[in-house]
Amino acid sequence: MTVMGLIDPSDMGFALTHEHVSVDFIGADQVSKDRYSEDAAFKKILPYLQQAEALGGETFVECTPSYLGKDAALVKRLSKATGLHMLTNTGYYGAANDKFVPAHAYDESEDELSDRWVMEWEKGIDGTSVRPGFIKIGVDRESLSEIDEK
Repeated sequence: MTVMGLIDPSDMGFALTHEHVSVDFIGADQVSKDRYSEDAAFKKILPYLQQAEALGGETFVECTPSYLGKDAALVKRLSKATGLHMLTNTGYYGAANDKFVPAHAYDESEDELSDRWVMEWEKGIDGTSVRPGFIKIGVDRESLSEIDEK
C-alpha cells in the first residue's frame, strides 16, 4: 500500500527501505504541524527525492511514525511530485524512553490502540486518504517498558 494506493510488489523496483522525510524530536506532547510550513518543507525535501529518483530509486519507505513528525499529506504530495512510490506507516515509537508515545496510549487498552491503527487503514491517516503500508513499532534496547509491552 503506497500513499497513492495499492501497487503490485513487483512494481516497487529499487527501494529505499527505511527513510524519513521529516522528523520532529520535540516529543509527543508538543509535536504539531504548526511547528513548520508544509510548503517550505516540500520545497526543501523535493530536490533530495528527485535526486533519489534520478539515481534509479522507485520506492521510498517513509518510516516517521505519528507523534514524531509524520505528515501523510506531505508524503503524498511528494509522491505525486516525484513519481516515487512512497509508503508510510501506522504505530508508535516507544524508544527514547517513550518520549514519543502519546498520552492516550497509557490509558487505552491494547484493543483500543489496535483499533486506532486499523481505523487508519480503513479511513486514512489524519483526515487524509493515505493508508499505511506497514506498522512501525519502536522500543528501547532494555527490557520492555509497560507501555512498549502493551
